[in-house]
Amino acid sequence: MSVVYFRTDGNEEIATGHIMRCLSIARACAALSMEVRFLVADDKSVSVLEERFSFPDEFPVICLHSNYQDMEAELPALRAILKEAPASPVRLFIDSYFVTETYLSELQQLCRVAYLDDLLAFDYPTDLIINYDVTEEPACYRKAAHRLTGASYTPLREQFQNVSYEIRPEVRHVLLSAGGTDACNVTGTFFHKVFGRESQNAVQASSDGSAICGQYSTDFLQNLNYHVVTSRLNSHFQELEQLASTHPAIHVHTNVQDMAALMRRCDLGISTGGTTLYELCAVGVPSISFLTADNQSCAVQTFSDNRIISCAGDARTAPKHTVDNLIRFLNSHKDSYAKRKESSRRMRAFIDGRGSGRIADALHSL
Repeated sequence: MSVVYFRTDGNEEIATGHIMRCLSIARACAALSMEVRFLVADDKSVSVLEERFSFPDEFPVICLHSNYQDMEAELPALRAILKEAPASPVRLFIDSYFVTETYLSELQQLCRVAYLDDLLAFDYPTDLIINYDVTEEPACYRKAAHRLTGASYTPLREQFQNVSYEIRPEVRHVLLSAGGTDACNVTGTFFHKVFGRESQNAVQASSDGSAICGQYSTDFLQNLNYHVVTSRLNSHFQELEQLASTHPAIHVHTNVQDMAALMRRCDLGISTGGTTLYELCAVGVPSISFLTADNQSCAVQTFSDNRIISCAGDARTAPKHTVDNLIRFLNSHKDSYAKRKESSRRMRAFIDGRGSGRIADALHSL
């Protein structure tokens, strides 16, 4: 039996999407009878990871007791672990923004190294590199022996394959995902606009130059059901719980096991850039995106360039403008069944939900 280690982390500063996509690939590897083990920096990452297991002790987790921002310092501990692996060749799958060229080069002498990239920071010395955000292979991937690029390698969970979805005549449910930490508090700002002010007049353009909507009223929005997907790492979590207790239309979801089922309930989606956008595409929920981190730019731009999902703006630099555009999107789609149906068709044609299996096959073949 071949062994694959997954090196990733999750905490208040790191989006939980890293752990979620690693788990998706890990489960696909386990389906190929590969032995899977996780490596994380600290106890916080252990907790975040295990909370997202499908069942207790789904995979062994090894805590390195290291600084997740200084990955070179953990090399001695990693060497010892990899040398004691029960089978050969050993694969090491890494999903972290803090890798360095030295880190990868050192590990490549011990095992087969795969890296999941969305930063294009340097030319990565690896046996396999994956980037599902790009439409063309980046020039900086010359050192990688094998390259998997494009949307067909998006590591979604099995639940996102062959999902049935219905465009309903009336918009009633909206999915709102600002990431596990929602550092820009987009969700709170959005609800303040919706429930704190009755109406607003504005005509502005979205980031791709197309007008989302002109005049809008928040009256309609107050009658929708909002499904907020977040985590307890969100520093505004108590504020969200308080909002939900005041407004029955707000439903807060944490550690969602069947995200595809939740998305199927929703008529429209609002999401920060990241894997959630690809999940919304696989289901076919007409959606709009917004930015909260640099690493999301490539994915958001790809969706915008292909006229699949428009971007409302960058919540870090223009939070109010971004939220205004999100509200315009909801208003512009609420009465347009045809617009929502065409948007759903284009999204589903872009993603088939089988990326995790393709990555697992590539790891198995290394």
